[in-house]
Amino acid sequence: MKQDSNDSPSPIIEFHNVSFSYEKSRSIYENINFSINKGEILGIAGNSGSGKTTLAYLIKGIIPHAIKGNRYSGEIIVDGHLVHKTKLASLAQTTGMVFQDLNAQLFSNTVLDEVKFGLLNLKMNPKLALDALQNLNIIDLKDRIPMNLSAGQKQRVILASIIALQPKILILDEPSIHLDYRNKIALMHWLTRLNLEMNMTILIASNDPWLIGQMCEEILYIKDHQISRKLKSELMSKRSLWMWNHAT
Repeated sequence: MKQDSNDSPSPIIEFHNVSFSYEKSRSIYENINFSINKGEILGIAGNSGSGKTTLAYLIKGIIPHAIKGNRYSGEIIVDGHLVHKTKLASLAQTTGMVFQDLNAQLFSNTVLDEVKFGLLNLKMNPKLALDALQNLNIIDLKDRIPMNLSAGQKQRVILASIIALQPKILILDEPSIHLDYRNKIALMHWLTRLNLEMNMTILIASNDPWLIGQMCEEILYIKDHQISRKLKSELMSKRSLWMWNHAT
């Protein structure tokens, strides 16, 4: 799926000659260049350990602000902001991220407090929390303890806490790993809705061929420290349907 728009393409994420490594002897990326337009839905794929989560951290600004690594060079521009020169708090208003470990993002006593937390921290209107819960049809969970919810419910609570901040970009790291088929369908529904109603740019880092195949026409494919944009059909045409190692 991809957002259709009458507007001319407008890059919201740009990578210019970006290189990064955690350790001196192991490079993750070498001089990568690409851009992502506003309103696109793209998959992020590659072998295990290729750098999918690292790419998300670079866009979010976790790298280099919270994780320095051994080497960081080049420029990453997100919504007009030079990432390495912009404070994380400012980047948080542009880019939201759902991490693979859902429990790591939940710490409040109630669902409503969870969704309000980011709003209060960024001095935004806390009433937006109720709007977000209603948009994701989980207003009935507002008094529940987040840690006691199912994986699908936890994911929606985290999504609500992110969309309450009204970010322009949403990144999901292995979002289907804890979900059954029914909840994968629900996730697709909410992501499509966010894209269509808010023109939100959505990036899905996943090794799940079904989810990316259903949601994305194009994929950022990571191989040999490089990133290239590929059509879904280029990577999903093999017998196994997901032979990333043999993609051309």
